[in-house]
Parts: sequence; structure tokens; C-alpha cells
Amino acid sequence: MRVRYRMRIPGNEIVYRSLKVDDVNEGLIIRTSYNGEKGMLELYVETDSIGSLKNVLDDYFKNYEMSLKILEIVREG
Repeated sequence: MRVRYRMRIPGNEIVYRSLKVDDVNEGLIIRTSYNGEKGMLELYVETDSIGSLKNVLDDYFKNYEMSLKILEIVREG
């Protein structure tokens, strides 16, 4: 079975750069792109199992939230 997932969430170029995936396991595709005009990030995941997708999304959202918190701290400081 092959699982494909696409999602768009608000973001900016700084968050996009922090979420780019640089290493993946064989058979796993994770791509993040950024649309500056719309201020949106797009995540595309292709994997062999729902469990793998769940793990990718869990990590992605943790990193997304952390990126937003760091930006907020930097802007306040």
C-alpha cells in the first residue's frame, strides 16, 4: 500500500527553511514547498504505511510549532 498526503498551512520563508527535510529513509518522500504570495507552506508525504505518515506528521507539527515559538521570542527580544 502506498499512502500519499498533501497539506497546506500558514507560514513564511523562515519557517519553510527550518522545516525542509534533509534526510529520509528509503521509500519515504517528504517535500515542503513555500508559496510566498499566499504565505503558505505545502507538505507532501509519500510513504508505505499509515503509521509512518503519523510519525512524519507528528514530527512536522512539533517542528512547526517550535519554529513559530522561536520566531516569536526573536521578535520580542
